[in-house]
Parts: sequence; C-alpha cells; structure tokens
Amino acid sequence: MNALFEKVRKAFAEKRLYPAIKSNLRPYFYGARFLFHDAGRDSISLHCPNYSQPNENDSEMVERIYRCYQKMKKDQKNASTLYQPSSLWQQQLNESYSLLDSGGIKDFHYFLENFGCWKKYHGVAPNMIMNKNRSFYLGRKFLKNIIFHNQLKFWRWFYNDRKVVRDLAYPMHGNQSGAFIEGEFVGVGSFWNEIYGSILEGLVDDVEKPVIAELGAGCGIFAYFTLRNLKGSCFIDFDLPETVCLAAYYLMKEWPNKKALLYGEEEFSSASSMNYELIFMPAFEIEKLEEKSVDLFINKTSLGEMTRKAASNYVDKIVKSTEYFFHMNHEIFANFYSDGEAGLLGHEYPVPSEDFKMLFRYPDVGHMLYRGGVDYYMDIFVYLYQCKTRKNRTLRQREITATSV
Repeated sequence: MNALFEKVRKAFAEKRLYPAIKSNLRPYFYGARFLFHDAGRDSISLHCPNYSQPNENDSEMVERIYRCYQKMKKDQKNASTLYQPSSLWQQQLNESYSLLDSGGIKDFHYFLENFGCWKKYHGVAPNMIMNKNRSFYLGRKFLKNIIFHNQLKFWRWFYNDRKVVRDLAYPMHGNQSGAFIEGEFVGVGSFWNEIYGSILEGLVDDVEKPVIAELGAGCGIFAYFTLRNLKGSCFIDFDLPETVCLAAYYLMKEWPNKKALLYGEEEFSSASSMNYELIFMPAFEIEKLEEKSVDLFINKTSLGEMTRKAASNYVDKIVKSTEYFFHMNHEIFANFYSDGEAGLLGHEYPVPSEDFKMLFRYPDVGHMLYRGGVDYYMDIFVYLYQCKTRKNRTLRQREITATSV
C-alpha cells in the first residue's frame, strides 16, 4: 500500500496522474464498446502462450551468450558511472531479470526461451499488455478490436493496401505473445516497427554493407524489421548486459548463418563491422567507435530512461560516429530518478546543429493511437537527423581497413 501511495504521490507531483489514470482505464472503456460484437471481419486470434521448455539444439548458442553475459557483468563493475543502469532501470533489473543471476545456465536459457510471454514487465517488449488484458473478457475485447484490428486498419490505410499482413509478421523466438491475423503471427508493436523499419532501411539500402548501430536494442525485434530486407549489413547492439542477451538470442536464432561477435570473444573496434554481421556489446564499448564509422544510429526510448549526464554522453558518442541518427523518446513527461533529477526530453538532447540537420520531428502516432483514441499521456516523439558533412562510405571503409592492418 505504501508503494502504491508513493507512486500516486510521485505521479501527481510530476503532473501526469490524471493522464495516467485515463490511459489505464482505456481497456475497460473501449472493451465495453465491443461487448457483443467484434470490429471488421479480420481473422484475429489472440496468442498468449504458456512457458515452454528450452530447445536443446540451442545449447551451444546459449552457452556463448551466457559466457558473454558473465564477462559483461564483471567488466561493467569497473565501467564509468555513465554506463551504469539508472535507478529506474536498476529497479527493473532487480524485479524482472534476477533469474539471470540467481540460477545457472539452465535458468538463463529458460528466461531467453520465454521472455516474449514473461509474467513480469521487463521493459523491452509489450508482453504485459497481453498478460494484463487476456485474463478478463473486456480486456480480450480491447486487445482484439483496439490493439490489433484498429492498428491493422490504420496500417492498411497508411500503405493504401500496397502491403500484405505477411509484412507485419516477425519470428516468435522467445515464445512471443501477440495474435494470429490471416494465419500470420503479429505482435503489438508489429505495425509501427514495420513502418519505421522500412523507413530506416531505405536510408541505407544503397550502401554496400551498411553499419547500423542501436543503443538499447532491447530484444532485437525492431532491429529485425530494419535489417530483414537488407542484402548485406552489420548490426551493432550497445546495451545493458541483461538485454544484450535477449537481442543476441533473438537475432542469432533467426539468422544462424550470420557471423556474430559477442563481447569477450574478440576485441571490438570499428573495424569489426568489416568482419561481422551481428555484434553485441555492453554499452561502455560505444567509446571505441571511430568518427563516421556508422551509417545509421538508432535509439528507441532508452535515452529518456537515463540520467541527464548519461544521456548527454551517449548522444555525444553517437553524433561523432554516425551519418544518420534516428531516435524516439519522451518529449513532454520526463522521467525522475532517485535523487529527484529529471531526465532529458527529446528536444533537449545535445545534437550539434552546426553538424546535423533535423530532417523531421513529429509525435509517434503509434504510441498515441494504439490504445484507442488520442492518448496524450503517450508523449513519444520521433526525430531523424542527418550529418551535414557526409563522407563517402566506401572511402571510410577503406580507411578503417587500412588502420586495422
């Protein structure tokens, strides 16, 4: 009860109590609208699986990830405070990721096998919107008609029916929750992951082997939508050790033939992108990136979950290394941390205007509309920046190769 009171008091002080209450009541209100019928004629079947046992065929891959995790956790202790989890994320790790440390490799594998339907919120996948709403009738109506049917309707309108439901599908590694639409597995985030992934793919699809880096790739699903149609690329994930493991498991399982580098297996440098297609590193390794060594850098919501100093440090490293910078983060309601400090909002990120041109900034319609109606509590804005002094990528690759010899 004290914890609940503290949450209410904190939300009131931060002027987000009313929009938060309104947002949380939406499943009941919108679910009631479809009490006796379902919208449209789309074949939508909710999928909320139980936990499954690990596949022994993945043992070798999981052992690699487990060794990587142990080394990341060990070396993280000696890293700068700028690369330590914020108080907000440390609480998340304590509550949802304890199994990675408390058990051995079997528990570690079990978590990776089931993160997509995990019963606790782990901050990287929309598992809880499925878990919370599947247990009552109005909640299931809300999921089927608002979360999936409405987003599908909007997505079809967005493309004027030029794409098919198959384009929304993504692999179910990790025992994913979602729905089957016309026989294809579709997740809560499929619709806007597909839209943004297609946009980002188009920025680099003319590059021979584009290097795409992401700060905080979570479980790797957004990366999948960005990478899946590129004939050749290198993807680098910088993240906390716990979530690096999820992305490594998901993407390595999907693309077992891609050459992958895990932390601790070999020294990482910008030249690593020439030899590998998937690279998974703890966040502090971002310091090893050279100037203009990345074609596209992505951040999806995690910069807004860091202290001001940490976020500024990451942005500094990103803008020095990349030609494009895409991010989506809080724009109205800042996160507050244990010392009372507010995190940076999207428009406050120190992206140097003399070096980067903002190509667009707008509210993320996906966050605002996916619960039904316009939800102003969902204050995520999308930004895309382009470096003003773009350097020929082929020339840069030759320079990196020459330096590494």
